Amino acid sequence: MADPFRLGVSASKKIGNAVMRNRMRRMVKEIVRHMEDRIVPGTDFILIVRKQATAMEMKEMEKSVGHVLRKAGLLKK
Repeated sequence: MADPFRLGVSASKKIGNAVMRNRMRRMVKEIVRHMEDRIVPGTDFILIVRKQATAMEMKEMEKSVGHVLRKAGLLKK
């Protein structure tokens, strides 16, 4: 079996206090977990949470993360 991907999530202090940063990190990790079967195995990537993400609903975040992964070529064909 191929190595699974590795994910890093970065959320700086600019987006809010520790509670907000951890909430955003958990949200992104959950979204990626749902996309797990579509992500190219053996890749390492870091997603950086931006300030605008704090105002997004879960569905908006899913679309945004999906778009970023598609642009980076990390989703299977």
